[in-house]
Amino acid sequence: MKKIDWLFMTSLFALIAIGIALVYSATSNTDLIWYRTEWFKQIVHFSIGILLAVVIVFLPARLWKNIAYFSYTLAIIALLFVMDSGHISKGAGRWLDIAGFRFQPSEFAKIAYLLASSLWLSKHRVSILYPKTLIVPGFMFIVPFLLVLKQPNLSTALVFTAMTLVQFYWAGFRFVDLFLFISPVVSVILSATSALYWNILIICVFFVSIKFKFPIWLIVLVMMLDVGGGFVSKMMWNSIEDHQRSRILTFLDPMRDPKGEGYQVIQSQVAIGSGGIFGKGFGEGSQTNLAFLPEKHTDFIFSVLGEQFGFFGVFIVLILFCILFLRGIMICRLHTDSFVNLVVSGACTILFFHTLVNVAMTIGFMPVTGLPLPFLSYGGSFVITCMILIGLLINMRLKGGNIY
Repeated sequence: MKKIDWLFMTSLFALIAIGIALVYSATSNTDLIWYRTEWFKQIVHFSIGILLAVVIVFLPARLWKNIAYFSYTLAIIALLFVMDSGHISKGAGRWLDIAGFRFQPSEFAKIAYLLASSLWLSKHRVSILYPKTLIVPGFMFIVPFLLVLKQPNLSTALVFTAMTLVQFYWAGFRFVDLFLFISPVVSVILSATSALYWNILIICVFFVSIKFKFPIWLIVLVMMLDVGGGFVSKMMWNSIEDHQRSRILTFLDPMRDPKGEGYQVIQSQVAIGSGGIFGKGFGEGSQTNLAFLPEKHTDFIFSVLGEQFGFFGVFIVLILFCILFLRGIMICRLHTDSFVNLVVSGACTILFFHTLVNVAMTIGFMPVTGLPLPFLSYGGSFVITCMILIGLLINMRLKGGNIY
């Protein structure tokens, strides 16, 4: 009991309680029987997740090394199987039904990939100067990434990307290495949105490469990829249909189409802004109760928080998230085993990336994606995945020193 991080646990259960309360307030105006309501199902999801987390806490730490590659293989098989036999919801994401239980394999693939990549990178350092060191971890990443992207589920695929970049840093990359590594992707995005920023990026890449004395072959390769990616992006931008181009521009400026593509973001901003300092009160709020706010109990649960509890409520919740992430990543200070540190950093990255993207999406700083908010958004597979990650973090804190 002395080893338990009570600050971590307090922030966790506070977020869970707030999440259940918000789901209740967002869905309580339905005529469903109580045991069929979303808020009751959310309690069931958390109960299952907490039970799994407790079981994980008491398992031996070395078990995660033993099952890492096996779980990764099962995840890939599930992702392949779901391509043909999965159920599609709202045009994206796929689910499997087993014995009446519906789950999303891409959620559990995050955990499987986390364990497998952590095991490999704990034994092999990676370096941008030696491309052959990136072959195996790159292959391990690209397979689930493409399978999830094919569903299509871009937002979840980006979670794999964020996790990989953080783990590469933990396994030997420097910040400058990460900058050069992701610069071709950034070049593609900027060339399609802002010629000025694209030119600035190219100049920065060149001068950074010279300043840190990277080999000539690497500088030439990165510059070719950056410039080539920019031209390819412009060609693709000019070749797509007008309505597709309009949709992308609306992502950047929701007011271009306030009744169409920009509707969700605008209503979310109205909900959060109308909450003021202390909000309209629990269960109150026109955007939520009159159904102006779409997906209010899932993707836009943060908007419900802002409308009902205002700046004060949002501030408290963000503080709780900060405590959770900081106390989680501090587990790396307790043990020297690289596998433990990679698992901990990867698990924290998954939770942090979901939180960052979801909050930024609801206030209009990022395009609307399907990434829910950890511990607050309604969901079965996602809630259980979050609790499994919590179980892994606590397990690594308590038993990480006995990994062998």
